[in-house]
Amino acid sequence: MRKAMTWQWASVWPVWLLAALGAVLVAVLQPTDGIVWLPIVLGTCTLTAFAIQLGGPTVPGLVDRLAAALFGAIVVLAVASAILVPFTAL
Repeated sequence: MRKAMTWQWASVWPVWLLAALGAVLVAVLQPTDGIVWLPIVLGTCTLTAFAIQLGGPTVPGLVDRLAAALFGAIVVLAVASAILVPFTAL
């Protein structure tokens, strides 16, 4: 049972990694329009989280894992937003 729980929660961190990778790509490729692109990264993370969680066995805890994946992505992108705001042409 311990190994199954480890696998279930291991399905959360790829979404965080995708958010971090997306934030870095936005910062490098579009630093002045980063505030426009970061919500697109969040949408991609949301769809990816749903795909990962629903692609495997839907055992109890699905909502908790989905919430953890999305909350982590939001935190990563909030930090990226705080860093990118000074470079944004408002």
